[in-house]
Amino acid sequence: MRREVEFTRAKFIMTKDELGYGDVLEDFSTAEFIYIVTYNISKRIETLLEELKDTPEDTEIKVFTNIPSRFNEYTQEWASRNARTLINIYVAKLDPEKFNEKFKSHFVFNNHAKIIMTNNIAYIGSANYSSESANNFEAGVIIEDEQAILQIKDIIDEEIEINAESYYAYDMLPLIFLARELEEIRTILRESIWGLWEFHGIEQGEYYKGANIYIDTKIVEAFEHFQEELESTVSGLIREIESNSSNRELTDEEEELIEELANLQELICEYEIDPEVIEFLEFDEAGYIDDLMQENVIYMTEDVLNDYVQDFTQQAFEIKDERATNAQDGFIAFDSFLMQATQTMMDRVDELRGIINERIDNTR
Repeated sequence: MRREVEFTRAKFIMTKDELGYGDVLEDFSTAEFIYIVTYNISKRIETLLEELKDTPEDTEIKVFTNIPSRFNEYTQEWASRNARTLINIYVAKLDPEKFNEKFKSHFVFNNHAKIIMTNNIAYIGSANYSSESANNFEAGVIIEDEQAILQIKDIIDEEIEINAESYYAYDMLPLIFLARELEEIRTILRESIWGLWEFHGIEQGEYYKGANIYIDTKIVEAFEHFQEELESTVSGLIREIESNSSNRELTDEEEELIEELANLQELICEYEIDPEVIEFLEFDEAGYIDDLMQENVIYMTEDVLNDYVQDFTQQAFEIKDERATNAQDGFIAFDSFLMQATQTMMDRVDELRGIINERIDNTR
């Protein structure tokens, strides 16, 4: 394999008693993405990992590291024991739960490259993402060519990540994002159907808005689109679990997870919104009034026009109010379902987080 990237806006840098990629670290706080490719990380010093913890929640972070002392095979018990100790340290330090939700850690056991970069600036050189590298003579280049950086990012995704072992056995990020999408649907629903009543400026509780609900079938379309995404995501996840264990028996934990994911899929994808809710959402108040005006245009002389408009408006309001009353239980049920479904999805996410990639530790 050979990949090349030509770039401009670069400078050579040699350092000792400091890290050559300090300028990259300073860009972490506003970076859209952070990619780190390293041979090792610090076993004891947390400074550089703390830099990653202080980044914005929406920053994409990927760390690719080798684990020194981990070998393909071990002929001596002491070597296996040393490797196991270091593997446990790396797994503990790079636990994604310690970072933002877009953080991913990967292990690449034949990696010796060193790249620390954001979308704005990149360091490529001899220094690892390790505080101890500041003690050495290290050399590299600092690149501020953003197009070249994007090409380097693609190479990392296409060449290094595909050969990496991810921290978790299974990728739960799509499920997390879908849970957030479902929560957004619920937020829109709740803000639309419930109002807060106050007394002397103090909130006393919620009330059902009834005919004053302004929401249409777009929320149904959003939910149906969500159901399609969820079905595809969960089916793919189940296939991944089954294929990942193709050379062995499924563990009890995996079998239970597959069953619970299938139940989640059934729970959400087979849910139908109450027909009376649909009937309310489909009622076009303005269209109803306009139709009545078209039907009665010959009677609506200037002297009675306002009376007709008021009458049609009242009719539309009464129909909407009746449909809102009929739909109240359905709205409450839909709200309750969305809350339950979101929680169930996050329960499955927690279970997925409990399964660390067994291929990382090859000493057992």
